[in-house]
Amino acid sequence: MDMIKNPKLWLIVLALTHTFLGVIGSYIQMGADTEYLSVILFFLLITVYLLYAAFMTEGQEQARLATVLCAPGVVWFVVCGFMGLEMMGAPVAEFPSALLPLTLWSLPAVTGIMNWNSN
Repeated sequence: MDMIKNPKLWLIVLALTHTFLGVIGSYIQMGADTEYLSVILFFLLITVYLLYAAFMTEGQEQARLATVLCAPGVVWFVVCGFMGLEMMGAPVAEFPSALLPLTLWSLPAVTGIMNWNSN
């Protein structure tokens, strides 16, 4: 049960999901068109940050970094959902399909908050 409360697990799950759905899925769907390539590379950049937090930090530092990296993502999905914002012509957070990314971004943030002062 303690493994579920570990931000490292959720950072890895989020990074893998972000890589396969955000980077590879977007590339397959949109191709290497220069209009979309910058967004796809930005998705890849976020994946690198998540993997850094998962594998190069531990303990309190990892928990705080997970919170700082993932909590703004949660807020971004909520704001995009309420405002009906679009990215590359598609809704960013159209409910209920936004529940999966919202959950995946929330779990590292919540476990990071839970372990904020851990040793």
